[in-house]
Amino acid sequence: MKKLFTLLFISTLLFSCSTDSEIDSNKELEALSFEQKLANGDFDNSNLGIYKGLFTTLDGKNRATILITLNGISQPSAEFSFPDQTKQVVRSSKNTTKGQAVKGMRFTEGNFNFTFNVGEDGTNPVMSDVTYDGQKGGVIVVKETTKGAVQTKTGTYTCTSGCFDSDGDNSPHPELGAPGSIQTFNFMLNPASPGNSPITMQYVLNSRIYEGTALQQNCTSNLFGASTCEIFAQPDLNGNSGPIAFRNVDSPGTSLLFHEFAPETASFDCSSYYGTGVYRSTIFGDSVVSIITDDTVGDGGDCTNRK
Repeated sequence: MKKLFTLLFISTLLFSCSTDSEIDSNKELEALSFEQKLANGDFDNSNLGIYKGLFTTLDGKNRATILITLNGISQPSAEFSFPDQTKQVVRSSKNTTKGQAVKGMRFTEGNFNFTFNVGEDGTNPVMSDVTYDGQKGGVIVVKETTKGAVQTKTGTYTCTSGCFDSDGDNSPHPELGAPGSIQTFNFMLNPASPGNSPITMQYVLNSRIYEGTALQQNCTSNLFGASTCEIFAQPDLNGNSGPIAFRNVDSPGTSLLFHEFAPETASFDCSSYYGTGVYRSTIFGDSVVSIITDDTVGDGGDCTNRK
């Protein structure tokens, strides 16, 4: 009898180990299968796949890039990457299968809360009711496919001239904040073909989030093997009380905002946006703002440090 119990225990233990091993192996195969299908374009016209985006709070003090994964296997997840290289993953308890429209998928974890919707074919992705640490925020989100990669970069602007209220009492600009205040100015390439792709920008003015598009022109190569393009918004970007222009007033054919990046033939990777914009408020006059992306080591940053 003792031997029988011993044999049963060993058999149960072996069966348990085998089952756990098979579960782990199946999960790895499923994950691998998703990556392969993703690379093959099987999810290009599906609700499943990868979505990328940009996030900012209305006060312009918090910003992040977004990576949403819907694989139909594990819990849907959204990874927020902040400029200081910290990340926060937010998951949803509601899953989805291929060819199924996503309606009201709620993500709630840590400091983040939001709702995600997307069509059954992956069109019209929308993140709504976004809050971070109790503050309202806004998002741009698009689907990445094999036909076009998406590149997202967080950035900021700071007022450098015309930073005070025009009424002469030396009070801070009502829309740009106090001189030196840092607020959101994010960038997205979709599709990510540096030098050719249109640029979508997300920025904050007076606690309101705006979006605008611009084109890259007059690209040249520099001594480090990188390329630099001028950025033109035509028409100028919309602002709260006037447009934001990048054109050089003294030389209208040139821009004050640039995109520096590594061409596809380069052995290194980098991407950086920098320069100035002029906010032409019809109420408060002209103000100059300095714009720059959050370039961190390992994040395709400053091209001059890449070889």
